[in-house]
Amino acid sequence: MVRTVVRTATGKDLDLLVRHRRLMWESIANFSIRDHDAADAVYRRWARDRMRSRRFVGFIVEIGGEPVASGCVWIMDVQPRPGRSGTAAAYLLSMFTEPDHRREGHATRIVRVAIRWARSRGIPIMLLHASDFGEPIYRRLGFEGTREMRRSLVRAPRHKARSSRKTSPRATH
Repeated sequence: MVRTVVRTATGKDLDLLVRHRRLMWESIANFSIRDHDAADAVYRRWARDRMRSRRFVGFIVEIGGEPVASGCVWIMDVQPRPGRSGTAAAYLLSMFTEPDHRREGHATRIVRVAIRWARSRGIPIMLLHASDFGEPIYRRLGFEGTREMRRSLVRAPRHKARSSRKTSPRATH
């Protein structure tokens, strides 16, 4: 029987995390290659700096030693509010499963490990942005929709959004 494990990423895994993140974005929106390349370069520095400061962690699912899925958690600062005096939140991001290994429960494995990891550090809340396909997975794991809104303050690159349900199961932000 081939062994499936979820392990914590190291700095040596940064290339894999960047590649999986790019594949996630390619599966949900049509950005130009130049936009992807620029985002990859910035993300690599951003993730590396946060890994070093222990405010970012990646989790990798391996089957027989081969990586098949990954996801990350960023510990971000949030303002305290009534009922939650802490100022840290875990943000789940860059979830991706290789196409040949989808519908095998790897995203669920990563989310469960990420939740345990955050709880063990006393972080009271986990946030995420779900794709169409990922949303049912997150809801089954206890995540709820919120009233968060956003507005871009700069002109964003033009892209055509894709329905992640049709084009890329298991791709989430």
